[in-house]
Amino acid sequence: MKNKIIFTLIIIISLIFSSCSIKKMAYNSAANAMAPLPEKKVKPAPDAPDPITALTGEDDVELVGEVFPIILKLYEGMHIANPAHRGLAIMTGELYIMYANVYVEGPANYLSDDEYDKKDKAFLRAKKFYKRGYNKILSALDTAYPGFTEAINSDNPEKIEAMLKKCKSYDTEALHWAGAGILAAFSLDPLDIQSLQSVQGAVLMLEKVCRLDPGYSGGATWEILAKFYASAPDSLGGGIEKAEKAYKKAIELSQGKSPSIYVTYALSFCVPKQDSKGFDEAIEKALAINPESDPNNKLVISISQRYAGWLKQNKDMFILGE
Repeated sequence: MKNKIIFTLIIIISLIFSSCSIKKMAYNSAANAMAPLPEKKVKPAPDAPDPITALTGEDDVELVGEVFPIILKLYEGMHIANPAHRGLAIMTGELYIMYANVYVEGPANYLSDDEYDKKDKAFLRAKKFYKRGYNKILSALDTAYPGFTEAINSDNPEKIEAMLKKCKSYDTEALHWAGAGILAAFSLDPLDIQSLQSVQGAVLMLEKVCRLDPGYSGGATWEILAKFYASAPDSLGGGIEKAEKAYKKAIELSQGKSPSIYVTYALSFCVPKQDSKGFDEAIEKALAINPESDPNNKLVISISQRYAGWLKQNKDMFILGE
């Protein structure tokens, strides 16, 4: 990642002195290096070195937070220079969704009810970034499949499914992140019309990911669905049986290396039932995971375990009578 950033910065500086034709070639070269088109991404060998682990393998959350906006804006700048590039649109969208989740919504979850205004402001900011992110990804899917966004935003499941049938296995990343971004924005403001009208499409996109690549990202898609199914009414596609099946699938695919799944169980399954024992067991499982068991994902593990520790200390906010 570091080499790519340096390479890209050199190109951007050199463009100031370049002709139009050279500019176009340089932008395309940098774009393809930084964010390959989905159909041209090559799956690396399991033991191949991956520069992105400079971020994902970092257990200092604040350190990554300091550099994250720079990386995000670098990608967005490249996307502005090359707006038709689907790879850049998807990657920029993903980064906005990640940033909103980890560095905007995440810290706001720790705020007390006495800090309502500050918390509400942070949630609105996170929602803005979620929307910005998923709209960029949907624009890329629109380029590949004209009419995609219109179909996803419709209330016609047949129309949505017909569009999703066109998607290929290499679209799983875009479908996952677009669906995740829509549901994240909706969870922060269920009365937002734009998010509400996209919920059905988001769920169907995530379910499509599970059909195209059931093990995508170690069960991350199943975890999102478990959380949604557990909290959503039947009219929106929720249901506790579906939630439990999705949760079990997420546990299986994560191989016990993801604390966030146990945090999801504590909040989405135990809190509604006021299951004190189940809450405690889930939190302890999350805290017991050794980050070294998955060194390439220590960042996510650190974030999840930090939240799990806070939930343990503030259990009385979620389980009444404790």
